[in-house]
Amino acid sequence: MPEPTRIGLPRSLLYHKYHTLWTTFFEALGCRVVVSHSTNRRILGRGLELAIDESCLPMKVFMGHVDSLRGRVDHIFIPRIESLRRHEHACVKFMGSHDIVRNAMPEVSVLTYDVDVNNGITEKAEMVRLAKQLGASGWRARQAYRAARAAQEAFEHERACLQQSLLDEDAEGLRILLVGHSYNLADELIGVPIVRFLESQGVEVLTSDAIDHELARKRSFELSPTIKWTYNKELLGAVQMYRELVDGIVFVVTFPCGPDSLMAELCHRKLDDVPITTLVLDELQGEAGLRTRLESFVDILKLKRAARERAECADTTVVA
Repeated sequence: MPEPTRIGLPRSLLYHKYHTLWTTFFEALGCRVVVSHSTNRRILGRGLELAIDESCLPMKVFMGHVDSLRGRVDHIFIPRIESLRRHEHACVKFMGSHDIVRNAMPEVSVLTYDVDVNNGITEKAEMVRLAKQLGASGWRARQAYRAARAAQEAFEHERACLQQSLLDEDAEGLRILLVGHSYNLADELIGVPIVRFLESQGVEVLTSDAIDHELARKRSFELSPTIKWTYNKELLGAVQMYRELVDGIVFVVTFPCGPDSLMAELCHRKLDDVPITTLVLDELQGEAGLRTRLESFVDILKLKRAARERAECADTTVVA
């Protein structure tokens, strides 16, 4: 019996958003999925060697993850995402990562599919085509896609419901909304240390990726009706959904991301009812400095909450 085809998934970029979709899809086709290890300094260091200096931090991390899969798999899966909805766009790194890898590592066998709704190229058609490329029949290809899409939607719904259940309970301490892309917030080297540190300070952390994405898209128009970047639209929607439910908002931006910087600046200018801070991270970011900034922000939020509680207590006393 032949060995199953080994498909490598770099644990970076859109993996953190679509890992359920892709893993379910390839396993339904009888493939063996191999995921790279969590990001560490070695992976980042290798990515710095392979990526050009002008690349953003997530792209440098991605190159390191691709390199770590070389020799361990038959193919490395790198999708090309250009547009997911009409009149919207994805970040250019999702359009070019496939070609960058093929030029930087020509010996690597890359599997891909292209999603460009603006030009009539859909996810379903492309994933079915990819399945056939791997030897599946048309029926099996369609079945694999349906199973993958159902699993992805169930995963997203469960995450959104779990976070909503936290909001339905009274928070004893501070609540902070962490706003950033999944590939930043879920990365072991970029976002996870931020979450862990805030939780060590007694903060209940909500994240912008554990939301109802369709509702977030609708709410984003209240902050910016013209934003064109699909994933940033979801982040703005999360801000609008949670701004009155949290004590503060922390933006996690990786240098030199233009769309994220513009989004954070827009919120700083438009929102005056919730404290906001922005963390701009790169490969030189030291953990000590990051902790100092977060600790200061948490202290400010505690002081503001204490002042608010004193004012509410005084109002109650006057009324009585």
